[in-house]
Parts: sequence; structure tokens; C-alpha cells
Amino acid sequence: MIVTSSEYDGLAIRVVRIKIVMTDKSLNIWLTIPSGDRRQYLPEIIKESQIPLNKIVIVHTVESEPIEGVNNIWDLEPVNIQRWWNRGIDVARTFGADYIAVLNDDLRLKNNPINKIAYEMNKLKAVLGYPLPYTGAIPGYCWVLDVKSNIRADENFRWWYGDDDIRMQATILGEVIYVPVEVNHLHPNQLTFDNKDLMELTKADEILFKTKWQEYL
Repeated sequence: MIVTSSEYDGLAIRVVRIKIVMTDKSLNIWLTIPSGDRRQYLPEIIKESQIPLNKIVIVHTVESEPIEGVNNIWDLEPVNIQRWWNRGIDVARTFGADYIAVLNDDLRLKNNPINKIAYEMNKLKAVLGYPLPYTGAIPGYCWVLDVKSNIRADENFRWWYGDDDIRMQATILGEVIYVPVEVNHLHPNQLTFDNKDLMELTKADEILFKTKWQEYL
């Protein structure tokens, strides 16, 4: 095992490079994915997640047909991805989940990444886990949360910086780890850059984030 440390915004982050050995079969691991019009990747994500269908929550953000076998929720209120995340997290918490993965709907998963991250989190008592390698400043498109940490997405953010906010909350509470797994983000930031309304929300969320966390930035 090799564990190295790096500094991110003045907060220590553990980076884990380790051969994963999953031994505890009792973990209750869930998955939630908010999804609108971009549904073409969902069947493959669901399959490759290796999470049982009854532990998957799809949060539909537009009028759409349910996906067979999973838990379907419709949230047609104004855009707020943090609220969509919380809808899925709250369902998992209701059913006693230990961990929940929160994913974008444009990923390609290989070789059981969600379970690997969750089991490594359990071993290291981490409250938040990410894939490694990743694209972007942080892998907000795929993260696994210790449900019992009681961390919730801050719904004051509408579109951007909610994942940064969760990382900050988690780092204050305990360990944040990065686990070597295979998660490919297919269309990073495409929805945002193609939509001027989402860009405006992003600018507002940036101001809110810097104000909320100015002590640590």
C-alpha cells in the first residue's frame, strides 16, 4: 500500500493507490443519477455500476418515462442540481444506506468502480471518495458519500460549486480519498457551456462559494 498526501486549498487530501480487496459483503451501497434529456448512457451506467436495481435512484429532471427496475423520482421544479442530489441521497438514507454514489448521466464505468471506492472508504473510514484519475478541478461527476456523515448538498447553490462545497464539508469532518478506478466523463461541462442560463447560475454560485468558504480559500 502506498498512501501519499497532497494539499488542496489548504486542506489535506489523502490519495490512495492500492490494490482493492473487497471482503466485507455487508455494506449497503446505493447509487443516484439526476438525468434530463441525456438518457442514452443510462442503461450502460446502470449495468456497469454493479449496484442492484432496487438500490438505484434515478431523479428525472424532465418529463420522461420511468426506467424499469430502479427507483424513479420526478423533480420538475426549477434547476437545482443540489436538490436533485439530495432527493436521491434522502431515499438511500431512508433505506439505511451506508454509502451512495452520485453520478452524472454521461459516464462510462468499467471494472466495478463504485463498489471499489465504497469499500476503500469503509476501510479508511473516509466520508467522501472520488475516482482517480479524473478530469477537471475535482471529479464532481462521480463521488461516493458516507451517508451516515449526514452531509447534504447545499441547495443555496443552483448549478455549480455544490460538489466543491461537499468536498469542503467532508474535509472538515474527516478523510477524503481518491481511489484508482475506471470512470470516464464523456462530455465534461458541455451542458453548462452550451446554455447561457446555466452559465449565469455558475457565476452566482461562484460568488456564493467564495463567500461561504472565504476562511479556507
